[in-house]
Amino acid sequence: MVAGLFALLQWLLNRRAQKADKSERRSEQLCAARSEELTALKRMVEVLCLANRTLLYDRIKHIGKSYIQRGYVTVEELEDLTAMHRVYHDPNKLNGNGFLDQIMADVKRLPKRAQ
Repeated sequence: MVAGLFALLQWLLNRRAQKADKSERRSEQLCAARSEELTALKRMVEVLCLANRTLLYDRIKHIGKSYIQRGYVTVEELEDLTAMHRVYHDPNKLNGNGFLDQIMADVKRLPKRAQ
């Protein structure tokens, strides 16, 4: 009888250990899946930042050239364009290059008009 109880106790302990192992494997799988999701999300953010930087570059260039061609800029237009350029150029935001600096300098030299 003691041998039977001992065998039952050993079986219960083994079953508990198997459940713990299974739970740990599930936990590891979940962690790996979340890590893959996080990597994919980081990549998506990088792609979206690149897309935004490209669109902002094009918009600043197009608007800046149109003001230069027109020959003047309103104060409000200059403020908006400067704000867009600041976001584009800031290393903590979109980290754009200096290609638009000349256009911005030309726009800032234009005569200012009221709206």
